[in-house]
Amino acid sequence: MSEESQRTCSLKYDGYILAPVGGSNHLHIICNDPVYYAINGCDCILVVNITTIYPPPVHHDPACILRSGDHDFIRHDSYVYYADAIIWKVPNVISRQQSGELIPRADMSEATFQRVLDGFGISDFTHPRILKFYRNYCI
Repeated sequence: MSEESQRTCSLKYDGYILAPVGGSNHLHIICNDPVYYAINGCDCILVVNITTIYPPPVHHDPACILRSGDHDFIRHDSYVYYADAIIWKVPNVISRQQSGELIPRADMSEATFQRVLDGFGISDFTHPRILKFYRNYCI
């Protein structure tokens, strides 16, 4: 991690934040400590969104289902939205955190966090670029 990131980024491996998605805040899981990612030319983190499971015919990814009790923000059955996983640039994260757009949340159990990480390799919807980043920096 760069010296700048060490001084200014309070996000950490297995961190949890609320971030806006489609007009409401969704729980996001930070999957790694900031790491220099040459493709983006700066320190980056892998982040994945948690979203609600709706009744059929609405599809959801079954790779990792989270239930009430898996995290204090989760109130009903939800899934890890691997198709929407994204590599965030730490300088942008710092700015969004300082503006109040990103809201830190409590941790989840290590076992639940590991299920989330394992799902990157299980999901049929993980983008190849995301899977490569995950395998290089999150395992």
